[in-house]
Amino acid sequence: MNLKTENEKLRSKELLPTGDKERDMALFDYIILWAGMTINIVAFSLGAQYYNGGKGLSPWTLVVVMLIGYGIVTLFTSLVGDIGTKYGVPFAAYIRAPFGYKGANVAGLIRAIPGLYWFGFLTWVGAGSLNKIMAIIFPGFDNLMLMIIIFAAIQVLNTMYGLKAMAKFGWIAIPSLAVMFTAILIGTLNKYNITIPEIMTIETEGGYSFAFAVAGIAGGWLTMALNGSDLTRQIKRREGYENMNFFQRNRSAIFGQVVGLMLVGVVTMLIGVASGITSGFWDLNDVVPDLFSSSKIALILCFIVIVFAQWSTNTAANLLPPALVLLNFSPKIKYWMSTVICGIISIGIMPWKIQSSGGFLVNIQSWISQMLGPIIGIMLADYFIIRKCKLNVKDLYTAGGQYEYSNGFNMSAIIALFAAFFIGLLFGDYAFFAGSIASVIIYCILMKTITLKKYEQNIGKEEFFNPDID
Repeated sequence: MNLKTENEKLRSKELLPTGDKERDMALFDYIILWAGMTINIVAFSLGAQYYNGGKGLSPWTLVVVMLIGYGIVTLFTSLVGDIGTKYGVPFAAYIRAPFGYKGANVAGLIRAIPGLYWFGFLTWVGAGSLNKIMAIIFPGFDNLMLMIIIFAAIQVLNTMYGLKAMAKFGWIAIPSLAVMFTAILIGTLNKYNITIPEIMTIETEGGYSFAFAVAGIAGGWLTMALNGSDLTRQIKRREGYENMNFFQRNRSAIFGQVVGLMLVGVVTMLIGVASGITSGFWDLNDVVPDLFSSSKIALILCFIVIVFAQWSTNTAANLLPPALVLLNFSPKIKYWMSTVICGIISIGIMPWKIQSSGGFLVNIQSWISQMLGPIIGIMLADYFIIRKCKLNVKDLYTAGGQYEYSNGFNMSAIIALFAAFFIGLLFGDYAFFAGSIASVIIYCILMKTITLKKYEQNIGKEEFFNPDID
């Protein structure tokens, strides 16, 4: 093994721990970042699709589902986020601890797949709005593929400038989105002569189980829960954080997620519920013409805001994480290159082709939760139970260190990952919950009975890493 080459591979600039000087994100920037990610067509559409023309869940049931689903995500994101708060380490680097230097690529690839899917899908949505804008300005214009390429390129460029640039964009997007969603709600209530209390009392057939719905909500955001440390490592750290307990040092992150994810997410989905109940539409590109077809200016403004909605979500939530994962594969890949590659792959797989009528988004969310549940279970078990929140950061970036295990693979994590996934499949609608719990149990048993006895892990000890010295 060429240690120099391997160390270069592990030490991509964007994967190195952030220092205090690099932590320049204020609390309000963090709230706006989360709110920007939360207000998107998927959140809106899920509200309509879970109602499913009266065959699905009632509005009040959905409120409870959303609060529990977003609550789970907030909990998981906060727990994972502690890694970023304490050590400044991103997901793509930390995952080396439970999976090994090479095994991290397995977990990273599984994490990257949903991100690539959603980036392509939301780009298609935003491009659809751009195409409609062009058709209004230039009658007869229709070139959706060109709009997809242009919109994807703009988002790739924005992602290259990092999280702070993405958060600042949210300051433009969020007020615009708030105005549009308010207009959609008022327009829907007026056009269909219905009130919010009347909407909330509507009964349904209950076609989705409660567990399935919660897993679907959680599944959509487990991608970001896994990458919680990617975000928290950018937040300004409180003085004396070293001596603070978990809740004290993560106070800003938790508050930001409760406001930006839970509150904003519930409101967004409820507006989607109102639209689904009245018009039957789940796609904003259909909802807007249904309500504002009499005014070209209103249509253009709404379509612009839809573009902003996808943009503010796509960069931080869907493109950045797989771009960071790709950096693990080769020392020759630079951050800008990985961002471009991930953008090209996302568009190349054309995820919008999967689009169909009915609850396809609901099903996709549930599948994602089944895939990612075991990974986050292993991460949390490793950090909180096995290592007791004490991390050897230096060895995350040093080839041949304690995370080498067997040729770069920790088989305890690999076995736990796939065993938990298949166990989850046996539990139907409860697959996410069963898989997550199973991964924790299996991983801890294998680590304590086999791996920790064979490979020294310096449990209870922490060692930091300074790339300029080490």
